[in-house]
Amino acid sequence: MPDDGSEGARAGHLVDHPWFSRAYRLAEGPLERALGKARGAQNAQAWGRTLVIGAGTGLDVPVLGERATEVVLLEPDATMRRTLAKRFPALPVLGTSAEATTLADGTYDTVVGSLVLCSVTDMDRVLEEISRVLAPGGQYLFLEHVRSPRPMAGAVQQALEPVWRRLGGGCRLTRDVEAAVCASALTLTQREVVRSGGIVPVIRGRAVKGASPEL
Repeated sequence: MPDDGSEGARAGHLVDHPWFSRAYRLAEGPLERALGKARGAQNAQAWGRTLVIGAGTGLDVPVLGERATEVVLLEPDATMRRTLAKRFPALPVLGTSAEATTLADGTYDTVVGSLVLCSVTDMDRVLEEISRVLAPGGQYLFLEHVRSPRPMAGAVQQALEPVWRRLGGGCRLTRDVEAAVCASALTLTQREVVRSGGIVPVIRGRAVKGASPEL
């Protein structure tokens, strides 16, 4: 069973971006118009005990697949945790970072993360934790914006990143999520480009721990 997150809060990399967290709620409509279809397709694959990392304001929860059970939300930002508690009072909300959870090994069948790896302190450590808490055959479903493969767009991302990181709750525009997942202990089994235009490409994917389960 998950604890209340107090030990993880002391040990992990908690964040405090109250202005960004409040503004995020105002951006939910445009965000879902842009990515809602992809988020729904991703989360429809969730099954079994499910952990949502970087749960934010909870946009992942309503579109979780019917087979998702024992849903737990993990969110290190206090402002967003208050939003989650109001919107989903029946679900446990843990105040730990994705880098340093207090969850037991092999606890979950599915880990879901949407627009999370851009803002974590240590992406490789997060992927280690995801692998650790997944049961054998468990899956990690992710939806992330990434560095553009186009040189000009990538250069613009690089130039904007220092300012955007301060305004966007620590978000980095240039992380290579796919390479990080491939370098982790997880096995990438699905990868799709959701948005390729502009300066913020978005991909979604699925990676499994060990052999892929029979779904």
